[in-house]
Parts: sequence; C-alpha cells; structure tokens
Amino acid sequence: MDFGEQLGVSTGGMFEKKEYIYTVYKEKNLTTAAEKLFVTQPCLSAAIKHVEKMIGMPLFERRTKDWTPTKIGYEYLACAEKIMEIEHCFAENLENIHALKSGTLRIGGTNYVCSYILPVIANTFSQEYLGVDISISEASSMELVKMLRDDRIDIIIDSYDSTDAHFAFTELAAETILLAVPMTCDSYMLTRDFCASAADIYHGTVSASDLPEIDLSWFSGEKFILLKRGNSMYKHAMAAFDACAFIPKISYQLDQLSTSFRLAASGNNICFVTDTMFQTHLYQEDVALYRVRGAGTRTLYVSHKHLEYPSVIIKKFTETAHQVIQQLPCK
Repeated sequence: MDFGEQLGVSTGGMFEKKEYIYTVYKEKNLTTAAEKLFVTQPCLSAAIKHVEKMIGMPLFERRTKDWTPTKIGYEYLACAEKIMEIEHCFAENLENIHALKSGTLRIGGTNYVCSYILPVIANTFSQEYLGVDISISEASSMELVKMLRDDRIDIIIDSYDSTDAHFAFTELAAETILLAVPMTCDSYMLTRDFCASAADIYHGTVSASDLPEIDLSWFSGEKFILLKRGNSMYKHAMAAFDACAFIPKISYQLDQLSTSFRLAASGNNICFVTDTMFQTHLYQEDVALYRVRGAGTRTLYVSHKHLEYPSVIIKKFTETAHQVIQQLPCK
C-alpha cells in the first residue's frame, strides 16, 4: 500500500486522463477542449469528474464561463506536466533508437575478424547510422563467448560452434579454406595451373570454391606455419593432413592468422588462410592460393544472446553485416 492509499486516497489511474484535464486548462473552456480532443463534451466532463472522484476534490472552479483550476488543480497540472515531459523524452529516445539516431553497440571479434572482416562491416554501418557509438573488443573465441554471456559485449562475429543454446546465430558466409604459397617456393612451379592469385580472389575473377582440390603431397618439400591448437584453422589444417595422410614440416605455430600469413608471404613458408581475407583486402604479395583436399570450409556467424526482442541496433547491424559480406566478390 502506498502513502496515498494509507490516507484513503486512490492514486490508481489518476493521471490516465491527464491530457484531457490539461487541454481544458489550456483552452479554459469545456466545449473548445472537447473539440480539440475529438471527444464529446459529456465524455470529457465525465472523465474530469472521474479523476476528481479519485482525488476527492474538484480540479476546476465551475462558477464562471472559464474553467479555472483550483489549488489542488494547479498541483495536479504541475505533476501532469512533469509526467508528460517524461513520456515525451522517452518517446523521443525510443524514436531515436528505432531510427538508430542514437545508441551503443559493443562488438567482439578475434584478431582475424577485427583485421579483415569487421572494418568493412563497421564502416558501412557507421556511415548509415551516424548516431550509434560502436566499441570493439578483440579477444580469443573462448573469451568472446564469456564476454557475451557476461553482457560485456552485445554481439560476436566469429566462426565457432553454433549449437550453443544461449545464443542466436545468423550465418554470414561460408569461408573456403585455402593454402597460401609464396610464388618463390619450388612447389609453385609444379602447381601453378591449379591456383589463383590474391588479386584474382579480390577482384572476383576466380572463385575460391571453384578451384580444383589438389593433394598436399605436392607441398611435401615446404615448411608450414600453423595456428595453435584450439584455433578453428588448426582443426582444418589437421583435417587436410589426415585426408592426405600427410605429415607436415612445421616451422612455427602462432596465435594469429594475420601474423601467420605475413610471415609466410615474406619467406619460404606456407600457411592456411581463408578466401574472405583476400576478398576484403588487395594484397601485393606474390602468393598463390590453392584449395586442398580435406581443408573444407568454415561458417562465419554473427551471434548475440537469445532475446525475445533483440534491439533494433542488433537487428540492423546483423542485416548490414550480412549484406556487406554477401556483396564481397564470389560470396
């Protein structure tokens, strides 16, 4: 029981008809107010009497032609103005959010996503929705999942297990796993008819998925740079080695795909990459890209917590991400 009820005053619904009472106050006339509100005069009069009955006192002096508020009437109107101002501010904020004129979005991605994929998506989104503040967190896949569960970020872009019942997943793209081989390697001269260049993939003149699958045995004389266990690219590399009954010569095992590629491209090492990283950036390195047996594809997702009503910002970002990725060459 609230304080008003303790005093024998019912406060429930007291301000439901505040606009009616406020309009009578502004117009100073019941007939004019009724016309402005598009209600009948008896209906308006009954609404005022209903509120007065709840309060236990009259809101207007009715002894003159003009309806003048009583002392309690002025107090009621002061409260009504505050409530209407709060409602107006909330409605304006809601409109801004729906129109994406304001708001925040916290995005999480791995180093690979933040380096190659997120920039093109975030830039497109920000150009259309200037009022939305974006923050980006870079972490491992496992840490990103924890951050999403703890509400430290709103959304993840990554390729990982999509069976987690806590999250909603939207597929962005199937990434083709490729083998990047510097053109200075001996194996390139033997396999040059089966590869594409970085420029081919970037410009869309060759689709990675249309490249012929070749056996890793062609690269038995090369040294591999692999990502460490726990990274999805490590799993695809192992699957390719198993499919070809191939035992690789490993020179390094690293944490980041971008570092792996840069190191391979600068010397005589080879590594596994994705077609997406070449679709978003035009590389000048002379590398040949191959589709090898067993490496397969992996799915890139945008994910967020399972929500009955996901925010408009999350929905719009997901739509933008999907559109941007699908517009990449050969996606």
